[in-house]
Amino acid sequence: MIIAEGNITDELLDFRLLGSFTAHMLLLLLASLLMIGIFTWAARKLPTAPKRTGLLALVEYGLVWVRDEVVYAWLGPEEGRRYLPFMWTLFFFVLFSNLFGLLPFTFVPHGRSDAFSAATGNLAVTGGLAFIVFVVVLMAGMRKHGVGGYWGTLVPAGVPTLLVPIIFVLEFVGLLTRAFALAIRLFANMLAGHALLGILFGFVIGIEYFAHPVQGILPTLGSSVFIICIMLFEVLIALIQAYIFTILSVIFVSISVAEAH
Repeated sequence: MIIAEGNITDELLDFRLLGSFTAHMLLLLLASLLMIGIFTWAARKLPTAPKRTGLLALVEYGLVWVRDEVVYAWLGPEEGRRYLPFMWTLFFFVLFSNLFGLLPFTFVPHGRSDAFSAATGNLAVTGGLAFIVFVVVLMAGMRKHGVGGYWGTLVPAGVPTLLVPIIFVLEFVGLLTRAFALAIRLFANMLAGHALLGILFGFVIGIEYFAHPVQGILPTLGSSVFIICIMLFEVLIALIQAYIFTILSVIFVSISVAEAH
């Protein structure tokens, strides 16, 4: 999160590191590299490991949980297997991006002391992820029903001819609304948590302005305890939001490939 002097809204914004390369871009890059490193290592170890322990067991549990409790639960094994690699990637990318926002990286651009906010607290990032899901949903429907068949199913049978264009537009707007809600949900939840952390950190930093040192002891201790609790809670929120984003994506795909939707 960005900790700086001034308005609290300034502490929630992305900032440039080099040219047009921003802090959130760096966080997304680090999340991607971490995913590549962990899962390349796990793919080599899992087939030959006699016993899963530590990180390897955690990775296997995460993969199996997303497969059985999220993807197969809504799409079934046959249909779900087609989209499992994408959903695995989506879940862990959102999770790692959420968690990277909690790490205490610090920089000093423009003479200020700054730290990162979560990249998923940026609407451009969540909007991009939601757009990818939107495309996957459309492709899944067209693969299942054919191009004409899929777009034709947006209009229920028996609708009067004059109402067909209106119903079609409304249904398409509904598809866009799902993607928009997907982006806003993740963005708002991650932004709210980091706004709260920014306020608490700002309160601790502001203790130095107390007239007497003793006056700052209780507020500092109280804020520190709250910050630790909120940080732990944010870890849970990072997992929950990755789960919600992924399961909603799976649900949208399941609606798209269903015989009637």
